[in-house]
Amino acid sequence: MDGIDLAGLRYSSSKPPNPTWLAWGSERGGALAIDGVEYLGATVADRLARTPPRVLGVDAPFGVPLGLAKRLVPLVTNGSQVLERLVVTPAAQLDAAWAAFATEHPGALRLTEAITHGASSITTPRPPTWRTLRGLAQILWALRDRVAIVPFDAIEISPARANVLEVLPAATLRLLGLPYVHSHGVESVTASAIDLTEERLHCIAHLAEAVGALGVRVDFPAHVANACVQDAGGAALAAVLALVTVHLATRGFWTPPPLTGASSARALVEGWIVRPGD
Repeated sequence: MDGIDLAGLRYSSSKPPNPTWLAWGSERGGALAIDGVEYLGATVADRLARTPPRVLGVDAPFGVPLGLAKRLVPLVTNGSQVLERLVVTPAAQLDAAWAAFATEHPGALRLTEAITHGASSITTPRPPTWRTLRGLAQILWALRDRVAIVPFDAIEISPARANVLEVLPAATLRLLGLPYVHSHGVESVTASAIDLTEERLHCIAHLAEAVGALGVRVDFPAHVANACVQDAGGAALAAVLALVTVHLATRGFWTPPPLTGASSARALVEGWIVRPGD
């Protein structure tokens, strides 16, 4: 996998069981060729440290609401400052700051989460959310001299360094017209294994067709599709969706973060979820 071009990462926390999967591929012959998807678990940091992909889409949050960011970094101007604070601050202090903010601001969202359908409130899984973000921050901080994080380091995809984007597979599914309710919506708590399996199989069967409606071809080989079928948790499919989202972004099928106005300042602190579309 070394030297890969485009990749999608379904990132979970660093503690096992860890459903972290990486899908990778490249554009060949005018199509996105999905070369593979693999379970990485806790080895993801070592994999990315060897050779970061040219463009990597990560299914995990990069930022927090502006109000919480100001609690962590009083004079915050950039999300990189928040990532650094998450790396260096003791876990007990993060627990306290996160829980206090969530209690005082129920339902608080980042701007991009409010725009992106399917986002959950900050109150949903409190400590586990920041622990996932902290694990990701530790990985990204170790790569600071090698990667450009959108939008903290660059508003557009940069040709000079490897790029890291935040993606949300649920939003990608919705915008492609594919089902996403059971695995990402409020019904996920009560969804049966049969419901989840049927939804996953439908997405796998119709993904190439749905992307094709945008004028983009995807080569979704049988061995990758089979891995997505076998992974009952859906993390392998989420990694593939992250990869597809990245490919669409490199072809201009995404809305970059705002350059002016109050929303631009918030995006620089809170981060920006890349969604397919224009």
